[in-house]
Amino acid sequence: MRRTLSRVALGLVGLLAVVHASMLVLYVASDFPVSKTYTKQIDWWMRPMFPQDWNIFAPDPSRFNQHLEVRARVDGRLGPWIDVTAYDNARYRGDLLPSIEDQLVLRRAVSQYRTSASADPTSEATGRDGRYLLAVVRARLDDMGKPSGDAIELRVRSTRIPPRETPDATYPAHYRTIGFWKVPR
Repeated sequence: MRRTLSRVALGLVGLLAVVHASMLVLYVASDFPVSKTYTKQIDWWMRPMFPQDWNIFAPDPSRFNQHLEVRARVDGRLGPWIDVTAYDNARYRGDLLPSIEDQLVLRRAVSQYRTSASADPTSEATGRDGRYLLAVVRARLDDMGKPSGDAIELRVRSTRIPPRETPDATYPAHYRTIGFWKVPR
């Protein structure tokens, strides 16, 4: 009895592996006639767990240069705007083996905060994404030898990248305030 059950289980696992491998081949070979015939069934099997996103291989390039600028309030006075993105870029230029993870920390922190935050730019750095962005900014200011003071104002400066046809075209910068946050001690 036990031997029969293990054979049945092994047979089912084998059958599942064959079905999955077949679906995978048909999913990837989308121009194959069988794939076209059974598109609905193949998508039902593959889409929930294995979506195919070609942006990994050919991402849609950004049409804007975006820089995070910050300024700190020290002793009740706001300092000058500091381009934290330019600091990050300068830090990695000329590096023989720059870490892509280190390069993306600031960009991801800003992106995560902007997608999760409300439209209110004056709110404090609440929530995980806001606290993370504030921690990254404070670390960058510390690396530059700049004080973070008792509050930090953040804004994103977006400048359109000119198209290939008109590489000398200039576009005005647009500013969006992200927040003015108290710095916890």
